[in-house]
Amino acid sequence: MTIGFIGTGEITRAVVTGLSTIEGEKPTILVSPRNEEIARDLAGRFDNVAVAGSNQDVIDGAEMVCLALRPQDAGEILEGLKFGPAHHVLSFMATYGVEQIERLVKPAQKVTLVTPLPAVAFHGGPTPIFPPHQEVVALFEPLGTPVAVETAEEYQALCVATATLAGAFAYYETISDWLAAKNVPEDKARAFSGAVFYALAATARNAPEHSFADLTKESATRGGTNEQVLAHLKEDGAYRALSKALDGIWQRFEDAKS
Repeated sequence: MTIGFIGTGEITRAVVTGLSTIEGEKPTILVSPRNEEIARDLAGRFDNVAVAGSNQDVIDGAEMVCLALRPQDAGEILEGLKFGPAHHVLSFMATYGVEQIERLVKPAQKVTLVTPLPAVAFHGGPTPIFPPHQEVVALFEPLGTPVAVETAEEYQALCVATATLAGAFAYYETISDWLAAKNVPEDKARAFSGAVFYALAATARNAPEHSFADLTKESATRGGTNEQVLAHLKEDGAYRALSKALDGIWQRFEDAKS
């Protein structure tokens, strides 16, 4: 199968890198020349990747076409491009619903919404998928954790949750900066904070039978230091603020539909 990418930004770079470094047979990949630097870099690094002459050449040469565009640019870029009824179109544009994409790519009859995260580049990223098309789930299985859902509302909720990445990094940046302020060398403070981040993620991934409430309770020993920090964050409204921020992103998605 040949997979084409219209739009050659950082998410395309991550997905193409992930697909090109899996074990076994790699898919043939065509990337658009929209971002020449990234397109040439990918083609230079991976034998299965080639740069197409145009966006239409991507479509003509691929069975599956990934739309990795900024939503505000999609209409103008896709206008005039000709898809075929056999094309399977994957949209990486989180604020576009299935029906919106179908109108842009008709007469293509298969449309799947996908939101890959940058970690798919090293096979460690979760990927929301809707509708739960098995071919797409199989494509992203080697790249981390595909999460295929049954409704558009579920998919939107998962996409909203991806807006927490920067906040999570800032949390560990705060720890790293605090350590550095206590005279821990910056490289060691960064390494320690990063390792704690990784350990927590690995703990959650390797214990799926435990809810996050269970893991929180197990970590917050009564009278211990973790319990004290947790109580302080709750008292200061840190988690209420996070929930409120997610509500704001949900409303942004809702507003984009009108």
